[in-house]
Amino acid sequence: MQHEVNTPKSSTRRLATVSLIFMAVGFVASLPFKENAWIFWLQSGFEAGLVGGIADWFAITALFRHPLGLKIPHTNLLPKNRERVIESIVQMLEKDLLNKESIVEKLRHMTLADRFIKLLRSLVLVPAFRSTVTELLIGILRKLPRASIIKAVDERIVETIRAYPAKKLADRLIDLNDERRLDELAIDQLLDYGQKLLQDPVIRDQIGRLAYQAMIDQEKNTFLRVTAKTVQKVYSEERLSLVIQSVLLSVIQDMKHVHHPNRLAIIDHIRRNLAQLAQDDVRLGKIDAWKMQEIERIDLEPILDRAYTSGIAELETYFISDAFWEQRALPLMNQALDEWEHHPTFKEESDRWMKDQLVRFVDQNHARIGGLVRENLNRFDTETLIHMIEDKVGNDLQWIRVNGAICGFFIGLILGGVKLFFA
Repeated sequence: MQHEVNTPKSSTRRLATVSLIFMAVGFVASLPFKENAWIFWLQSGFEAGLVGGIADWFAITALFRHPLGLKIPHTNLLPKNRERVIESIVQMLEKDLLNKESIVEKLRHMTLADRFIKLLRSLVLVPAFRSTVTELLIGILRKLPRASIIKAVDERIVETIRAYPAKKLADRLIDLNDERRLDELAIDQLLDYGQKLLQDPVIRDQIGRLAYQAMIDQEKNTFLRVTAKTVQKVYSEERLSLVIQSVLLSVIQDMKHVHHPNRLAIIDHIRRNLAQLAQDDVRLGKIDAWKMQEIERIDLEPILDRAYTSGIAELETYFISDAFWEQRALPLMNQALDEWEHHPTFKEESDRWMKDQLVRFVDQNHARIGGLVRENLNRFDTETLIHMIEDKVGNDLQWIRVNGAICGFFIGLILGGVKLFFA
């Protein structure tokens, strides 16, 4: 490819080749003038530089392939010793760089619990974490066994109702009535409801119409017939409705006073009947029998199915909302992390447990490190492996050639100088 021409490795390769050519040209050019002492001295440098450059080129080339394609002994070293080289790399990783003892010792001196807590504190603030947890919760909700849950709840309700005796129900009703004044609340609700009905013009007129018609129908009772005719002469149907409405509203208003005799009488009647019911085995037995009969007839599954659908929809909406995270999830997570971090013994125990698990994992899988490296290296053919090595260290290898030529040149100059000195 074109962009590979200008890479640093290509530039270094060219420099190494140029240095070798420079030494060769210098040596050849100096041959006709070797009688001159200075030329002889330079020739010695060029000669030694040429030898050094060729020797380093041969040595480097012999690592990866046959120089000039000649199958000279002890060349093409990496392809010939591929398995041994890979095995040496694996052994170096397993026994020296990543030996099991050093990994375990490093783990023993780490405070994993503190790091894990810190990681979780930062993780819960990441939007991706929130969306992932939300999707997980909604996924769990949607995968719940709907039919099984509804059936289990239905059976549980039926069993609870069957097992709950009427005697206990009556006692509980008396206790609740004493605690919350249910009878008084019920009377107030009925009075309010009756007041609203009477204030409705349609209901008022209907009551007047019924009362007027009732007076007309009294043919057999002479006294009532005479009274009815008298009332009909005095009051019209509309006026009779207003009178009846006024009387009933006045009665209701009086009944709302907590000390009204009629109100107190009704409340007393209700409470005495409740107390008698709790002691009346006959009526309690009838209630139990009615309960057993009715529970068999009532089908709760449609009701529970609608409740389940509504509940799941509300939960999904709640999980998606910011209120769930800001008011529930994040405070709960932070509280749990705070309790973990400041617990006197749990943090140490959890730290010890995590270390034990990691040590056990390292012990069980350490041998796989070498196997994984070996497997990955064996996936590459020899040419690809050579290219990868040259890509990583080729720049330094080419500098060996340059340095060989330069060092050879200067050593040649020194040796040439020695020769001239003793000549």
